[in-house]
Amino acid sequence: MRAVKEMGIEVPTEIQCIGIPAALDGKNVVLGSHTGSGKTLAYMLPLVQLLRRDEALLGRLMKPRRPRAVVLCPTRELTEQVFRVAKSIGHHARFRSTMVSGGGRLRPQEDSLNNPIDMVVGTPGRVLQHIQDGNMVYGDIKYLVLDEADTMFDRGFGPDIRKFLGPLKSRTSKPDGQGFQTILVTATMTMAVQKLVDEEFQGIEHLRTSSLHKKISSARHDFIKLSGSENKLEALMQVLEPSLAKGNRVMVFCNTLNSSRAVDHFLAENQISTVNYHGEVPAEQRVENLNKFKSDDGDCPTLVCTDLAARGLDLDVDHVIMFDFPLNSIDYLHRTGRTARMGAKGKVTSLLARKDQQLAARIEEAMRKNESLESLTVDNVRRDIARARITEQQGKNAKLVTASNQKSKQQGKSSKLITASNQKSNNKSATVKPPGVRTKASPGMRTKATSSVMKSGKASTPAKSVKVAKRVKSSSATYSRKTSPGVKKQGGKLRVVAFRGRSSSSNKNVSLRPS
Repeated sequence: MRAVKEMGIEVPTEIQCIGIPAALDGKNVVLGSHTGSGKTLAYMLPLVQLLRRDEALLGRLMKPRRPRAVVLCPTRELTEQVFRVAKSIGHHARFRSTMVSGGGRLRPQEDSLNNPIDMVVGTPGRVLQHIQDGNMVYGDIKYLVLDEADTMFDRGFGPDIRKFLGPLKSRTSKPDGQGFQTILVTATMTMAVQKLVDEEFQGIEHLRTSSLHKKISSARHDFIKLSGSENKLEALMQVLEPSLAKGNRVMVFCNTLNSSRAVDHFLAENQISTVNYHGEVPAEQRVENLNKFKSDDGDCPTLVCTDLAARGLDLDVDHVIMFDFPLNSIDYLHRTGRTARMGAKGKVTSLLARKDQQLAARIEEAMRKNESLESLTVDNVRRDIARARITEQQGKNAKLVTASNQKSKQQGKSSKLITASNQKSNNKSATVKPPGVRTKASPGMRTKATSSVMKSGKASTPAKSVKVAKRVKSSSATYSRKTSPGVKKQGGKLRVVAFRGRSSSSNKNVSLRPS
């Protein structure tokens, strides 16, 4: 308890409240909670208590090269952080630990392993190397912790983890006091990683806080959309300079090494002091750069980095700027987890190119609704948008087909009405005739004209032909039509009174005579 008080901790966090009792009960568990929520103490405090209990009950004491607890971490930086916590607790709990991580010299690590130890904190590859060299043995290992387990299974540490677990798995079924307990710690847990964990650690219990895969409530998130014509580096300066003027420590995240170098060069040209943290920086130089960044003198308040700095680093950061937006929500959560740790306030600003805006909009929407960000990626968002567009287009097409069918039915009804109307009009036209007028030339007329032609022995003369045709045409054209309602019969001529739908330009009456 004195160690906890020295750390300034008075009230346990949510993950500590659910993780510490489960670990003390000897359960194999996965502890899932957002970054900066106190996960290290959630497993370190019960581990120390369990080791002390074993000493009291079983008489187990520290031995050289035979640790009873092993904590594996994916990076040297996280290994150093965990080791510092273990040392701070060890001062009060008579607890001895050592660190073996990649990038460090082997000989000093060998010497430390030859001393009596309770716990080894290290990276998987270096721990396996010491086991192969005989500097460390499995025999007394009873407690295993995989810190940042999602990172280790997601970034190629799987084979080393399985190799380390091989000799221990035969002890899982042994009675109490002889088996071993596993604790996995994670800030995120994708479905793929969870499947690997469940396959590798059958029956393991998952304990998650309500904040897993959700935004940190004490952090402010700003999304700045950039047009194609805007200079992204200039936009970065507009965000960074006011933050530095307030005395903030700022992390600038980039997606690639080249992008990180370009940003660092641009800021240096604008007289902004920076340090770098990416895969091309040697491990020792990375540690030195982190120390400069964390220093209280404020000489290097800006850290330009890749996602190598997004996980496992316990830094006091006021502002996170995403110069390049991540490709998935999990990386977004890890980056934002560098600020607003343990309830402190923080700010996150994302510069969005056109290609980033769809994923950013989905993340922003999920955070606004306090939903999980677990499965959001660029590909998933694009796929969902494409499906939505297809569904929308199918709906539009269905409406068009329905409207077209209705129109066709209406046209069919109209066509039937028109046909019926025409038939009715034709019937009326055929039955209504002027009195005393025949619509066809009389048989006598046709006979007379024909006999006249036959008698001459040749075609009738033009004058006679025209005369007969005129008479037939005139009688047919005059009396076959139905008399219009606007026409009155007066003796031998027709008088037009008016035309419906047309204005008359003159009040004079127009006479029409038959031809």
